[in-house]
Amino acid sequence: MYKHTYAINQATRPVNMSGDLWSYPVDVEALLSAEPFSLNDYEVPLRRDASVYHPVLIAQYGLVSWNRYLADRDECWREAFLQQARWLIEHEVRIGDDAGGWPVRLLHTEDGNACCLSCVAQGNGLSVLVRAYQLTHEELFLEVARRVVRTFERDILDGGVCSPVGETGIFFEEVAIYPAAHHLGGFMFALFALYDYVAFTGDLAIEKTIEQSLSAMHVLIDEFDTGYWIKTSLLRGQLASPAELALHITLLEALAGYSGCEHCFALSRRWKGYENHRGTRLRYVLARQRNRFVGWLLKGIRKRLFPEDSAGITSPTRLCIPITAFPVAGGMRTVLTTIAQVTTDIWQTEYLTQHVGENRDGYVIHCFGSAQASPRYFPSVWLYSLSGLWKLFSLLRAGHRYDVIMPQDSIFTAVFAALVGRLAGIRVVCIDHGNITAFTNPIYRDERLGAIATHSFVRRLIERFLLRCYWPSLHLQAWLAAQMVDHYFMPGVVGDEMEAACRWLGVRQSCITHFANMIDIDRHAPLDTATQAATRERYGLPADALVVSIIGRLAIEKGLEVAFEAISQALTEASPDIRERVRVVIAGDGPLRGAVEEDVRRRGLENICLLPGALSPSEVITLLGITDIFLYTGKRGAGYPMAVLEAMASGCAVIASTTHVVNVRMLADGRGIGVPVGDAGETYHALLHLLSNPALRRESGERARAYVTEQHSPRMLKRAVMRVVGWSALEQMLHTYDGAIVVGARESE
Repeated sequence: MYKHTYAINQATRPVNMSGDLWSYPVDVEALLSAEPFSLNDYEVPLRRDASVYHPVLIAQYGLVSWNRYLADRDECWREAFLQQARWLIEHEVRIGDDAGGWPVRLLHTEDGNACCLSCVAQGNGLSVLVRAYQLTHEELFLEVARRVVRTFERDILDGGVCSPVGETGIFFEEVAIYPAAHHLGGFMFALFALYDYVAFTGDLAIEKTIEQSLSAMHVLIDEFDTGYWIKTSLLRGQLASPAELALHITLLEALAGYSGCEHCFALSRRWKGYENHRGTRLRYVLARQRNRFVGWLLKGIRKRLFPEDSAGITSPTRLCIPITAFPVAGGMRTVLTTIAQVTTDIWQTEYLTQHVGENRDGYVIHCFGSAQASPRYFPSVWLYSLSGLWKLFSLLRAGHRYDVIMPQDSIFTAVFAALVGRLAGIRVVCIDHGNITAFTNPIYRDERLGAIATHSFVRRLIERFLLRCYWPSLHLQAWLAAQMVDHYFMPGVVGDEMEAACRWLGVRQSCITHFANMIDIDRHAPLDTATQAATRERYGLPADALVVSIIGRLAIEKGLEVAFEAISQALTEASPDIRERVRVVIAGDGPLRGAVEEDVRRRGLENICLLPGALSPSEVITLLGITDIFLYTGKRGAGYPMAVLEAMASGCAVIASTTHVVNVRMLADGRGIGVPVGDAGETYHALLHLLSNPALRRESGERARAYVTEQHSPRMLKRAVMRVVGWSALEQMLHTYDGAIVVGARESE
């Protein structure tokens, strides 16, 4: 972070501002001897001319003057301090109606001379303003301080300095752009300012912000520790210099004193051991030289292999999306379609696939590999990855330039995309749709074994042998990808199966971001009574029918035998009136189509079951519009089941197996009923309960639709996408109003 060592003053911890003046806890004089000042690896050229706009430098001059004034009681230092404080007042940039701060410009090729906030500038400035008010009691200082502190509560996308960590944590960013770098030193400087502010104002909201930030720090702090040294940030992973290590130790000790955190105390002692041990210092020197050599080598390789991009940084962002098949129906295409909808103004997308489906008009699609290069078998899975690697490499060699590569699985597609991306210096963000959990899932293994059970004895032996080779191949590819992928962008929630699989592969928490699949709620508008009756008539259903729908691929993993058993038991126990009205629609196609038809006949359900086959997306929405109860009995999967989400958006009462952790979250608070995986008894009880209770069906559907409207909106998806791919457009939010530069109160989107 900074290039000098700073000592923490042994002053008392801040107390209520009605008491004595207190010194700033960090001696920042050493900062002012550096020219140019370095905000990490973002160089900002400075002169010692006070007219130069540099809020970090100005605020730190003020804090030096403050500490010297308290030490000497020299009025010259008092005036110098107030001069810097008034400069901060005069140069405040308004951010909306209730926030303010001091944006800085980043002269860095990757960020295109971007303008952004910095938690260091905001924090140092806040500390100056709080002390200036304590000294003068001029209300203007406190007014500006109240606006500045608001930026610590706002996401970067909203003109703040926070990036989310986990479910509730927030991390203050020294360089407030996305993807967030997570610089530890700047984060701790910002926390000192918040402690100053709370000590004076007692603001409960900011106390909560401090708690959230400490929670995020404890989630991430071990990632800064390499076992022999520390990193200054998590995005680029630079090793700290010895001076930076000393600074972080000092800051961590001071923060531990503020927060009373024993873990921080213990960690600072551990880092002191790194600082004082010759062996760790030698490892640091060797690692730094190795990193420099690798950087030099990669730079040379890139210069020789890939043509220079004369266009430089462009807008929109250029993406390459490797995917097994495109465009074809399924969950992957649904997710990509929704992402494309919210990024059409900021992305230029090309697709790289082995199998090109129908309706490719309007897409830029590059094809690779042959039919023999299948990701589903051994050894063809390796041929698939090699074919994809060569095609992507060839595209880059031919002049195709991408800002981001976004593979759509974390195994066979991610491994070649990440390798080429690392070689070419392109950020790789992997979206996984459940593959990462499949090869460790015993149910999936049983499904693959069951698929070959009817083959001849010799063929079974060969295919079982190939399967035994297939699983370690997937594991190896997933592990290799995990070492090179920059970020995993997962549909789901914190603590779900996909996150657990990532952690098992060694993926760091800071490299995982969850997102909520988008649902176009307007397309799922509930039907009025007349329209619903007319639509049911087209399906051959009575207007007053109790429609139970099952939508999905007719395959073993969908647990259809559980659904049929539950339906049979519910019909047996239901009243005659309900039994006469129930109709079951099973929409979809797949390898179990014949078995499903046979099961329907065996159970005597021919008169109430309808099997319309595979439906188009618009037909699925129409079916959901006439559905009373949506039944999902899937045995495996990961992320958000799109069928469940769409049913909730349509206002259906949902019964879903809790094979997904996310299902438990979605159906909580009366938004549906979760049942154990494969439990026909619990499924039957839930189905009978809903069939017998129209008020509960209506209330559950209304709550489900409201939840999807709020949590799965285009706005939420776009914000998640911008966090992982990149956003540094604070300057685009700036506009002139009455002669002052302010940030618009409109949405960043």
